[in-house]
Amino acid sequence: TPIIGLTLRFDRLDNFWFTLVHELVHIWKHVGTEETFLDNLEATSDDKRELEANRIAKEVLIPKVAWKRSDAYLNPSNQAIDRLSRELRIHPAIIAGRIRREQSNYTIFNDLVGNGEVRKHFNLNGSEV
Repeated sequence: TPIIGLTLRFDRLDNFWFTLVHELVHIWKHVGTEETFLDNLEATSDDKRELEANRIAKEVLIPKVAWKRSDAYLNPSNQAIDRLSRELRIHPAIIAGRIRREQSNYTIFNDLVGNGEVRKHFNLNGSEV
C-alpha cells in the first residue's frame, strides 16, 4: 500500500498541492519499479522519474493550453491570477506559486501563495503539528 509523507516545513498552499500531485504521479507511474521515493524539491534533479512527475503535476494543476494563453502567464497580476483560478476552479495559490517558480522570483505574490494555510488543516486536536 503506497504511503505519501509530506513535510509542513513549507507551510504554503502552492507547495502543498504541487507536492501532493507530484507524489501521486509517482504512485501512478512508478510504483512497482521502486520501493521508496525520497524527493528533495529544493534540489534540481535530472532523474527521468522526477522530471516526469514534475511535468505531469504541472499539467494536472494548470493545463498547458490554458496556462500559455492566460493573462496570468502573459501579464501576471492579482486580477489575472484570480480570473484564471476561477476559470480552472483551483486555488489562486497554485497559480501564484507557478508564476513564482517559473520566474525564479519568490518575492512576488506572497499574499496569494497561502502562507500558514496548510498546517492549520492538520491540527485536529488543537496542539502543534
